[in-house]
Amino acid sequence: MIFHILFLLLIMFLCGRYNLYKNYHSVIMKKQVGFRIAICLIIVFSSLRFNIGYDWSTYLSFIYPRFDPLNIQRLEPINKIIYYIANYFNQPILVFTVYAVITYSIIGYAIEKFSVAKYESLLIYLCLFYLASLSTIRQAAAVALVFFGYRYILERKPIKYFLLCILASLFHKSAFVGILFYPIYYLNFKVSLLVIVIFFIGFKFVLPVVVDNYFPYFSIYLKDGGIKTSSGNLQKFAYLMLYLYVLIFHGKGASGLLKLCTFGVTLPFILGGHTGGRLAEYFLIYFCLLIPKCNKRFCLKYRIFFLIPFYFYFFFYLYTTVTKNNSNEYVPFRWYFLENLNQQLQ
Repeated sequence: MIFHILFLLLIMFLCGRYNLYKNYHSVIMKKQVGFRIAICLIIVFSSLRFNIGYDWSTYLSFIYPRFDPLNIQRLEPINKIIYYIANYFNQPILVFTVYAVITYSIIGYAIEKFSVAKYESLLIYLCLFYLASLSTIRQAAAVALVFFGYRYILERKPIKYFLLCILASLFHKSAFVGILFYPIYYLNFKVSLLVIVIFFIGFKFVLPVVVDNYFPYFSIYLKDGGIKTSSGNLQKFAYLMLYLYVLIFHGKGASGLLKLCTFGVTLPFILGGHTGGRLAEYFLIYFCLLIPKCNKRFCLKYRIFFLIPFYFYFFFYLYTTVTKNNSNEYVPFRWYFLENLNQQLQ
């Protein structure tokens, strides 16, 4: 885990702890420059990884050692284009590079544009969502695009927002859930709670029956880590604790973000840790904007110490992947150009 420790320390150094307040700046470099260098490093590290993330080997197999268009038929259109490009240049690494550039440049831009504290937002994203994004690269790109669409929600431009969600769905079909965000954002909070209750009843009791009877192929998503055998308890607990925090401390102008997080935090309990957790990411990535808004009222020292539990979560997540799952999905970190592509990957 030495790499991951140095990785987080480097990002913290580049952003600078003084970036918590807009009227402070780093003594070494301007906070905007440091933030952008940090995003570039995240892109580089994510592009050059080797067999990091549980689906890395699967994505590699689509193009190496032999590219077969039939193997990518189930993928969404933009993903197919990415694979055709990588095959044309005969460079498998282009697959991971393209996804990294799209995902983290958009995340960085959205945080820079909408966050009241870029440093906090970026560290929250890294600790809560970054490791998972290395495994779900198609969905991670879709989440980033939907997250960027927040600008159209604020500007009250529903057509542009819906078109962006459609574009995101060309990376991953689950992005269609983002279409709900626009009405949810402007919905009355009490009505939102009523809708959640209806969703709970529908997904918990009605959906499994419908899927089992008419769409049995998709029943695995409800049974394996889904509604009937839930997983991801650590993730669910962390999300719930953060939600209770923002529920208490959210201020004026944050009710829309709070409503999105309200829907998101319920999904792992309704659909289970796997299916619900993945859909919840579309909603809960707004923690990256909402938590800094909540913390804006507090002093600098409080906000620095507030991030410490996030670091613990990051490393505990790594620890559980190694011990509980008996996997080397993230540890140790390996570099693409230092490895042999022909070795057997698990």
